[in-house]
Amino acid sequence: MAALMFVGCKPTEKNYKAAYDAALSRRQEVAHEQMRPASGLLSDDGPQMRVVDGDTVYVLRERLRLPDGTRVPGKWSVGVGVFRMDTNAKAAVAALGEAGCGGAFVAKAAGGKFYSVAACVSSLDSACIVAKDFVARFPDYPFVGLPGAPVLIAQ
Repeated sequence: MAALMFVGCKPTEKNYKAAYDAALSRRQEVAHEQMRPASGLLSDDGPQMRVVDGDTVYVLRERLRLPDGTRVPGKWSVGVGVFRMDTNAKAAVAALGEAGCGGAFVAKAAGGKFYSVAACVSSLDSACIVAKDFVARFPDYPFVGLPGAPVLIAQ
């Protein structure tokens, strides 16, 4: 009788797979409801996924400054990379300039982060357009330190 009890309660690979699939499905549902990616670590202080006019974009609120300490012009910046060292951000901006994105510049954020910024604009809609154009012009751009897409930074 005891041997039969141990054999009857044994979990199977099929049961594990079913439980895993159910948990994964629920996680994806919750992630979609929160408009966040379903994979990787979620961060409260990082870029948040939003839908603007049918397009999915990443939005972040961060105070940016130019290297001389003055405020970045415009209400929205289109960040295309984030670095810990200003020399890396400067190199990214130089590479963007050589590739035809002449308006790119380096901006400093709190916590010692340096963004390579493609452009500054006055509205979220304009920032979405600039980000979409950037991705179309540079489809293989790596977006270093970002979630694989430009980040629209509200100031």
